[in-house]
Amino acid sequence: MERLFITFILLLCSPPLLAAASVPGADMAGLLQYLEDNSAELNVARLESSAAEQRSEAAGVLPDPSVRIEWQDINQPGGVTLNPSRVGAVKYSYLQPLPGWGKRDAQKQAAEAGAKQMQEQQRGVRAELRSRLKLAFAQYYRAHNALQLNQDLSGFAASAAKLAQERYERGLGKQQDWLKAQLDVAALQSERFTLQAEYQRTRARINALLNRPVNAPLAEPQQLPPVPQAAKLEDAYLQQRLQESSPQLFSQSAQSSAAQANMELTQKNQTPDFVVAISPIQRGDSISSWDAMLEFTIPLQQGAHSAHRHEAAQQLSASQAREQALAQALAADISEHGAALRAASEQLQLIRTQTLPLTELAYKSVLSGYQNGNMDYATLWQARRELQRNRADELDAQLAQQLHLAEIERLIGEEL
Repeated sequence: MERLFITFILLLCSPPLLAAASVPGADMAGLLQYLEDNSAELNVARLESSAAEQRSEAAGVLPDPSVRIEWQDINQPGGVTLNPSRVGAVKYSYLQPLPGWGKRDAQKQAAEAGAKQMQEQQRGVRAELRSRLKLAFAQYYRAHNALQLNQDLSGFAASAAKLAQERYERGLGKQQDWLKAQLDVAALQSERFTLQAEYQRTRARINALLNRPVNAPLAEPQQLPPVPQAAKLEDAYLQQRLQESSPQLFSQSAQSSAAQANMELTQKNQTPDFVVAISPIQRGDSISSWDAMLEFTIPLQQGAHSAHRHEAAQQLSASQAREQALAQALAADISEHGAALRAASEQLQLIRTQTLPLTELAYKSVLSGYQNGNMDYATLWQARRELQRNRADELDAQLAQQLHLAEIERLIGEEL
């Protein structure tokens, strides 16, 4: 009987627990996995990359051959006929176009460079979405914890207001203290409305990135992703990672490769293209002879060919210049975000090791004095507000860390 009761309790409890476990939002790892599985933008990028890869597979192959059938002397006694055994002769031609020497290789190289560019663009989309999700999660974490701080301070303000009222009624305090406490309670309620709006906005932003309804539930954030060690935040290391893995740099480099292959193709277009054919000829019921044929183009329109060559050369030069400018801009961006991340980490360390412990100590001292009647309410509230401000500064420093870390990882296209 006891076993049946336990089983019944487990059946009642399991569905909610499973449902809670399936709700994302508690940590960054679960959100990133949900993004990989459900993002519409990421799926589009994958499909486009796959399509470009298929195009590269088809590039550079020989054009489809064609078959030509020619009837000779179809006007026979008894009328016009296409019967191969009754006409004068039937010529069956098998024709195969052959691009000029090296043109197929240039077409293949251009298509492969295009596929590489799409692969890097897919990496760029993935890095962009992950960066936006990490930033949104950091803002979600900050809003959630700011609400907790507001709730704690509101509880303190309510208790302080009650104490101020009691002291005023006993003639131990001032009416101004009681009125000030009431105003502080109201101000915190107003602040809470703003924080709740920010909390809802960050939830909607995360759900939009995850391709979920904007009002879909999210688990409460538990912790932020760890910040890498200081050695990985040095500028030299970040610049090296940028050169080794930046999807934006690689995409632009692939575009330059495609432009190079296109320029080579325009140069080779000055050479002829060919068509070869072999033709068995039927007379009566049997093949009586064979013909062969060679056809080739004559590139006489040198004005047009020259214009195409100059166009391709200019496109190549523009792509290479864009690649150089992009490399400089990305190097500056990653250096800027690296410096900002290091500064945020140092600020967070200062808050946690010095500022916050000192403000906590000062607040406890003032609180003890207020409880003993040696401090007024204004001094107590200022000390508690200073403690609140330092805790909010801690959250802001963590948010700044995550913001710049997300930007760095977006630039290098992978985890730092």
